[in-house]
Amino acid sequence: MASRSHVDVNERRLRPIYDCLDNGNNKKAIQEADKVLKKQKDLTCAKVLKALALIRSGQMSKGSSLLAEIHQTEPTDEQTLSAMSICYKETQQYEQIASLYEAAAKHQPNNEDILSCLFMAHVRLGNYQQQQRTAMLLHKIRPNKNPYYFWAVMSIVMQAHADKKLGRTMYLPLAEKMTQKYLQDKEFEAEEILLYLIILELQEKWAEACAVLRGPMGDKLCSELNLRSTRIATVYTKLLQWDKANVIYKDLLNQTPDDWTFWLNYLETGFHMVDSGFTPTPGEEDSTVESMHAFLLEKLGQLEGGVLIRGPYLAQIEFLKNLIQRKSDLASSVGTTVKLLQDYFDKFGHKSCCYGDMKLYTHLLTEQELSELLDHMRTFSGLDDTEQFAQDINQLTQHLVYHQLSRTVGRHTSLSIDQALLLSRQLLLRYRDGLSFGKDLLKTDLQYSDNFLLLAVHLLLDVWIKTGDDVHVWQAIVHLELGIRESTSNYQFKLLLIRLYCIKGVFGPCPALYDSMEIKHIMNDTLGYIVSNHVIRLGHFVEAGTMYTTMVRFFVLNQREASEHLMSSYKFGSFGRIQEFVAFQDRLNNSLQFHTANTEKLLLDLIMQTDSHDATEEIVKRMNVHPLTDKQKLCDNRDLAIALCWDPPRLSQCEENKSRSKKEEEAWQTLRWLQLHILLLAVMSGREFSGASVINGNDNNQNEDNQIDKVKHKPLELMKNRMSELQEFVTKCQEMGQPQQYHIIQGPFRTRISELLHGEHIALLGYMAECVDYVHILNSKGSTDSRSEKSAPWNKVKENASKLVVKDVGGLLKDVNGKRQLDSSALEKLVASVETVSYLTILAGVCNRGLKPVKASWCKKSKKHKGPSLPQPEIFDNFNNLITKLSAITKQLHQTASGLDPVFSSIDIASLRLADIPEEEELEREAERLVWSKVERSIQQSSREICEVLHHKQFYLNTLML
Repeated sequence: MASRSHVDVNERRLRPIYDCLDNGNNKKAIQEADKVLKKQKDLTCAKVLKALALIRSGQMSKGSSLLAEIHQTEPTDEQTLSAMSICYKETQQYEQIASLYEAAAKHQPNNEDILSCLFMAHVRLGNYQQQQRTAMLLHKIRPNKNPYYFWAVMSIVMQAHADKKLGRTMYLPLAEKMTQKYLQDKEFEAEEILLYLIILELQEKWAEACAVLRGPMGDKLCSELNLRSTRIATVYTKLLQWDKANVIYKDLLNQTPDDWTFWLNYLETGFHMVDSGFTPTPGEEDSTVESMHAFLLEKLGQLEGGVLIRGPYLAQIEFLKNLIQRKSDLASSVGTTVKLLQDYFDKFGHKSCCYGDMKLYTHLLTEQELSELLDHMRTFSGLDDTEQFAQDINQLTQHLVYHQLSRTVGRHTSLSIDQALLLSRQLLLRYRDGLSFGKDLLKTDLQYSDNFLLLAVHLLLDVWIKTGDDVHVWQAIVHLELGIRESTSNYQFKLLLIRLYCIKGVFGPCPALYDSMEIKHIMNDTLGYIVSNHVIRLGHFVEAGTMYTTMVRFFVLNQREASEHLMSSYKFGSFGRIQEFVAFQDRLNNSLQFHTANTEKLLLDLIMQTDSHDATEEIVKRMNVHPLTDKQKLCDNRDLAIALCWDPPRLSQCEENKSRSKKEEEAWQTLRWLQLHILLLAVMSGREFSGASVINGNDNNQNEDNQIDKVKHKPLELMKNRMSELQEFVTKCQEMGQPQQYHIIQGPFRTRISELLHGEHIALLGYMAECVDYVHILNSKGSTDSRSEKSAPWNKVKENASKLVVKDVGGLLKDVNGKRQLDSSALEKLVASVETVSYLTILAGVCNRGLKPVKASWCKKSKKHKGPSLPQPEIFDNFNNLITKLSAITKQLHQTASGLDPVFSSIDIASLRLADIPEEEELEREAERLVWSKVERSIQQSSREICEVLHHKQFYLNTLML
């Protein structure tokens, strides 16, 4: 009773601290914790809560030191352990949670709660061996509690997942024996049966899995509809028992005749029996083409006069496709592909999914049959005349499907320029007329005729590609801007608008379009590429910082949230999901988008947040640089098929483009990572020049890769190694040639690697790295020997730095074939030069760090020298001349950037007619003016942000003069 009273007193005293923390009042929480500690100095939980308040208020060092002090006492009470876990989660020190509960378990080895928390701590770390050990300790304490035993089994399965070789020979057989023993002796649930099936399937023991599913254990698998039947059918397929699998799929189709997956599997198993010469026996399986055809006709007959469903009709076409491939005599009795497709269109042409269904089979048709099909579709829709418009939504959809399929089979590619423009105008008219059907739609609904507008825009882009005349791109942009007014939630319009604006060098309107699509969570990985490739390239540095921070935060939070999902899976026995969550976590941790965003963010911080070398060193001190990921592990999770495209497959080449683009993105990521490491290692070596300790030496968050590097090597040696790697890599990349130009709608956008490889950017970085090495030699000798100055690399930098000045930028517009067009390449060239000047400035700051002690030493000697004053060594003048040269280049780049601003270049945007909209189209003319005002604001923003960066670099350089 006295013990319980003591606990109640502690809870009452701690309650105000918890309340302050919950309300976000961290300062008040610290005060409340101090009050409690005055009364009760040994109340450990109050100290932990104070540490938590300190961490949340930004006093990381104080909070961490207090936490470390408590950790050493090895607390065991639940409140303290829970509070410390929260602290470690917020500081992402997950291994400390495991250490904390490991120590507590030693003091209380039979405490179920502590061991459960220790198990979950190991789950968060992915330490499968320790998971198994802890789960078995829990099982010994509570032998009648099923979950603990199966936690151990699942941990063994995960060890097999991590080590495939040992998994087959040791881990999986062990897990199988453990599961068999338990299931024979005790009661079990469906989750344990599924785990047993997972183990058998991983070992490819299909016969044993079949026995489990067909036996009494399989009776428990009733949590999902048709779960048992579909798993049995899958196992029969693995065992090549096509007849038994066929019977199951046939039975499933009798229950759900519209399930397309069941139809595909039914036909696959049936044709496997046909191909293998299966001898039919009196049974329920359909092992001949005649029996399959009879089943199809039966299903189709059941639909007469009832509700039309697509599955059986589509299966009939799939059946005919298989017959044609096998040159079966029955094909002629089934019908012709063109006739079946015509009938399918007649029945389902009013559904938007009809296009996707029919597209699967157009490759089976000859040119004559394609023309016959398209003529039928056009006639059946009742809109054969170009001046006729749809009378209802069904007719509109039928006509839309006709145009979509026409484009897919290549009819648009054969159009002349005039024909394409004429068809584009006709489709726009149909789009506008179709808006009348959507007057009562909600704002979140899409207009029924939206895809007519997309088709019209695609035709304009076809003409632009053929002619190179930008007027067609701007017309497309104007029409899409008008389309968004009518259909505010149409993300297809927004995706294409972002793409076209960025192609023309205008990023300003893109953030609003991107945000309006509400890109969240996993979409940062799959769709982040649509803006991340352009934001820095087009000079929007502030937006780039925000965008990359958001993306990186998602990936960091994922590492925490995925662990929570894993722990929940163990708690609730959802063992089938654990491997999926681990695979998902691996995909995100190795995401190409994650590593690119992280690298670009760190490089951007070095550019944006530095106006002195002290600021640079402070930035580097706070950086947690990721290691270079193995290219074999990188996952390209981009969704390139998100944008609607009806082009023929031979033109879009989605998979081929993605494969080529991934190689280019990997090369770009490697190049940028090496640039980043060269800069960071150079700054670290600069700290050594001035006698300071190596940056990040005591940083708890520093990754293992860099910790090992710094133990083995000096930062300068590592920098030289990285520079050699970069130069070798550049040579290798140059042999690959120019980056691929991808499909205008669904293709990925090129990287900036071409601009860096074919300019002086990498060479200048190398020359400046030589300067850093040269300064190190002088610094280590404490000498200013002018004889070595003749071989110094200062002159290489000065001679080549002038090439950074972008001379061919003539302003916002350029003349192409007598027409004024927006110069979309100007910003990219300018940004590349600004980045390189920023990197050179940082390396010049490192040289300044090394030369300052040398100059101080020389000044001391010259003061002691009697007689005429000694001339200043040549090295100091050479360094100052280099700074002067870089400063002059910075000023020239600043002038170029200022010249891009339409205000300074006196361009009247309102007078521009680059979209060439006729006078009578007042709505389009208004939209054109709006587009050009967005272009103006975007270029102004780019110009100002570039100028701001250069202004900071000018200030930075002024502080480096010796």
